[in-house]
This record gives sequence, C-alpha cells and structure tokens, in this order.
Amino acid sequence: MEPQNHTLTPTGRKFVILWGVALVLLFTGLGVFAVTTVNHLRETSAASHIARLDPYATEPGLTLADRTLPAGANPRKVTVGIYMDNIASISILNSSWRPVFYIWFKWTGDDINPGETFSIAEGEILSKEKQNESVIGGEHYAQYLVRAQVTKFFDTSRFPLDDHLLTLVIEDGVKPWQELEYVPDTANSNISSRVQMPGYIVYNTRLVVKPHTYKTNFGDPSMLVGSRATYSQLIDGIWNARSGLGPYFKVFLGLFAAALTTMLVFFIKPTNGSRFGLGVGGFFGGVANILLTGSLVPASGVLTLMDMVNAVGMITIFLTLVQSTISLYLYDHRGEVVLSRLFDRVSAVIFGVGFLVINILIPLAGMVRR
Repeated sequence: MEPQNHTLTPTGRKFVILWGVALVLLFTGLGVFAVTTVNHLRETSAASHIARLDPYATEPGLTLADRTLPAGANPRKVTVGIYMDNIASISILNSSWRPVFYIWFKWTGDDINPGETFSIAEGEILSKEKQNESVIGGEHYAQYLVRAQVTKFFDTSRFPLDDHLLTLVIEDGVKPWQELEYVPDTANSNISSRVQMPGYIVYNTRLVVKPHTYKTNFGDPSMLVGSRATYSQLIDGIWNARSGLGPYFKVFLGLFAAALTTMLVFFIKPTNGSRFGLGVGGFFGGVANILLTGSLVPASGVLTLMDMVNAVGMITIFLTLVQSTISLYLYDHRGEVVLSRLFDRVSAVIFGVGFLVINILIPLAGMVRR
C-alpha cells in the first residue's frame, strides 16, 4: 500500500471531472435512446389502433382492401348491433380472449338470414343461442347470445404500461360485399361495466364497418381467375389501458431495489469487503428480476420498454462495480484517500440522479395518451 495522500492533486481533480462528464454523457445517451425507443413504440401502437377502426384506412401489414363496389352492385343492407356483455377469460400469454355478447340483425327480404350465416374473423363461435326474432312491417329482426374465442396477438412492447385494442370482427360467411353490406347500429350498441381486462380499464369503444379483401377468390367459378373476394366486416373495438404506474413499479421493484442497494457501495470504505459483496449481490438480483419479468409476456423480436428498463438497471449496477474497483485502486494501491472519497461522492450523485431521471422519463414516454 502506498503512503496515504490527504491532498487532492490537479491530476486527481481532472480525473474526477473527466469521470463525471463521461457518466453524464453515458446516462444522457441511455436516457435519450430509451425514451425515443419507447415513445416510438407508443406512437406505432396508437397509429395501428386508429387504422384498425378507421373505415377508410388499411392496417399496416394487411392487404389493401377494395374501396369501391363493382359496377352495378347493389348489396342488401343489414343493420347489425352488438352489446358486449362480458369477457369470460383473457390471456396475454396464450394470445386469446373469450367475449360474451348479444348481437342482432335487421333486414328486409326472406331470401337471406344473416343471423345464421355470420362468422367471427380471427376466432370461432363456441355457442350461439337465438334469444328473439320477429317480422314487423316486412323487416326481419333476430337477436342472439354468443360466446366466442378470439385470437389476439397482444402488443406487449410497452409492458407493463401497455394498452390494447380488443376487436370483435363479424363477417357474413356466405355473401360477399357486393351482395350484402353491414350497417352499424351505433345508437343501440353498448358495452357492459363487467367488460374489463384484469389490471386495465376500458377507456373507449367504437363500432364500425369496413371492407375486408382476401387475396383469393376462394375458387368461386362465378369470379374471374386472379380476382379477389371482399366482404363487409363489422368491427367492435374496445380500448383498454393501464390505470396508472402501479404495475410498472410492481414489475420492476426487484430491479430498482437491486440497483439502489448497489449504490450504497459509494458510502462504504473501498477496502471493506462488503462493498463488492453488495455490488455482486445486486447484479444477480437484477438478473433474477429480468428472468421473472420475461416470464410474464410472450417473447418479442423488438426492443421493448421492459428491455430498456432492465438494460439501464444492469448497466448501472455493472458500472458501480467498475467504480468500486477504481476507487479501491486509488485508495489502497495509490494511497489517494481524498481523491477516492471525492470519486465516491461524485459517483453517488451522478449515478443516483441519472438512474432516477431515466426511470421517470421512460414510463412517461410509454403511457398511453387518452
């Protein structure tokens, strides 16, 4: 061990300044990258939801739908309404949900029966019970209670601050758009207060009709080879969002505890063995929290909000170990006692502020704008 130096040299002061600047730049870069990425994920999700329930927009990745009926087409108008009564079950991990709803049809003419020919796109009907039917003034009316299972690939890129659009898509299974067109009964359609996703709140609903084009004519001999079939679709959309930041802090509590515990090393003498013990323990605590949070959602091929928070936490914990190593070298091998203590104090402030600011900005960027 070198003789102890109880004065701060110009070289030592310069080293601390350069270390502080490097840390500030690092945390600034991490924060900008994380916030920009999470904000982009939120904007992309919002745009996708808007396009899904825009009668004139094509959703990203889907086939461009035909927007005009064929010449001479005069489809039968069928008024359709939905009352969403309940969600029997929902699973983000299994990518599915089970709606329970009432649906009714109103039409004229005896040659069609849309209540018996409708289907659920992206899902299947588990049961269908006719509740009521009548014919008044030539207008047919039929009401059904339906239980269904719908496949839904939940966007968990902003978990646990994610929001989701549940869509129930109704389509006639027999007649294409040029023969049958749905008209939404928005005046009578509604949603029960029992409809909810656990951990989320329903903040908006919408019922729309839009055409949906398949990249095939299903071999229909009445259609030209290479033509496409278009059907009228009724879409009942239910927006769900997190009610606050509670889930965010609950999911990352272990990581935050590990990072903050690790920062206590700045107040422990560099030669004390517990200083490195705290850092190593915090590192493995962070790893355990990553494994735990990863089991809550399906695997994703993109950088997610969860990845950003975990990365910031693990980088912070690793850098505290690097800082402890340097501080030990300054204190024990070079005898720079004052420099080592100043190095610890400056590091404590920058690490604490940088970690806190980033973990405030990330959830603010990820929360849905309602």
